[in-house]
Amino acid sequence: MTKTIYVPQGYCARLIPTSESYDIGGLYTDGFSTCNILACISEEEVILAHVDNLTLMFWNENLGQAIKQIKNLKEIIIISRENEKHVNEALISFINFIGFQSLIVKKEVDINHGGIYISFNKQNDSDIHPNITKYPRSREGLELIHHPQEQQIEAVQKIHQIVGMNAKFNAQNMPKKKFLIFDGQAWEPMDKVELTIDTSNQITKEEMNFISKEAPFIEVAGRLIGIAESIKNKVQIITPPKELSMQVAFYMEGYLNQYNHSLLFKRNLKEIIDNITAKPQTKEDRRLKKNLNTILIKDNDIFSEVNNLCKSYKENAPDNQFKTYITIDIKDLSEMYLKRKYYHDLKQLYQEFQETALRLNKEGFDCYQAKNFSRATQLFRSAIKYFTYCSSKDNPKLASVYYSCGRSHQQLGEYDEAKFFLNTSLTLRENYIEPRPRAEIERTKKAIDECIRAQEQSSTIWVESSSNRASSNSQGLGK
Repeated sequence: MTKTIYVPQGYCARLIPTSESYDIGGLYTDGFSTCNILACISEEEVILAHVDNLTLMFWNENLGQAIKQIKNLKEIIIISRENEKHVNEALISFINFIGFQSLIVKKEVDINHGGIYISFNKQNDSDIHPNITKYPRSREGLELIHHPQEQQIEAVQKIHQIVGMNAKFNAQNMPKKKFLIFDGQAWEPMDKVELTIDTSNQITKEEMNFISKEAPFIEVAGRLIGIAESIKNKVQIITPPKELSMQVAFYMEGYLNQYNHSLLFKRNLKEIIDNITAKPQTKEDRRLKKNLNTILIKDNDIFSEVNNLCKSYKENAPDNQFKTYITIDIKDLSEMYLKRKYYHDLKQLYQEFQETALRLNKEGFDCYQAKNFSRATQLFRSAIKYFTYCSSKDNPKLASVYYSCGRSHQQLGEYDEAKFFLNTSLTLRENYIEPRPRAEIERTKKAIDECIRAQEQSSTIWVESSSNRASSNSQGLGK
């Protein structure tokens, strides 16, 4: 099934025709209310950006650069919620400022639709744009590929809507970030500043220390409200402090607890049971509370057991205030658990992708050694695809398999294809791999030069001698 790149809030991603060779067919984002979705369309590429207030306040240069770099840009589609004007007006003003006002097309989506998908394929029945499809509040039918560090990226981005804003206001400074998260071929590696909260500033350090790692969700939210109230007169906050803090609390408690979905489910369930304002009124109510307290003692993940218990209780217990409160609270808690477990399962899937890529790479190497270059090329291409899904540009294995694929094409006399893969490997090795692999860089440059020289001899048939070919085969394949 064709994969779709997910674009988190505050970032953008690019799709190019080459993306299809990795079975990547589109870009998708969701979960926006006051944010705007920006879609830039040309024949050579499409870009999807999830633009929030902080992007326009602190990182508009990144946004402007992403737009200006698009060749032959035809349209800029700005999608907003009905009656949400603040970010929309600021975004339009910014695009006017950088000189692209004539390309703007404004669209709105209602509350029943939660996602935006864009691709090169045109949908004639689309009411937004032929290249764009709006999705209901469900990701059904999409096989999403996420940045390998998206959970951390999203948490830090959300937390920074409150924590650290005092320091940034006082310093009038915001750290640089990578706005483009996927360039059409590979995931960008994230800097430390986008994966962790910088507590080098004393104010930010005090804000983080104000929130205990062991605190349940409701306490975390309460403390965040206090911080948000202290900044609302300094920095423009679109969402009311209480509402914003309730949103950010989910990410804060996850960040503080290494995103442990099972631990946080237990902790918050205990808080609900101990502090629910409505008292049990029936034997079913009392039995539920007793059984939940018994389950909480267990060491293993208790979500399924709690879910089954509550389902039976909901079906059989008479309606009353206790039942209403407890079922709503556990429903909300279950949604938080499932959202965290989604990323836990994603990490396991990416581990499987990594293992598949390594297996394909080894099979490709074996075929190369057996001089079955056509089959080796196919296997290396497949390995690249799986590495692309689960790793970023700083993965040495990704650079290595690009090199191997280029060498296979070179042996087949397919020099344009060979140069593409070899140049990609060279770019990764020279700019992303640490420490810089000097020997591999020189080996890659040598292979590129060989391809160029072979193409320059277009008036003759270039054939390597068997001795040269044997020597060529041993030149660091898979490195």
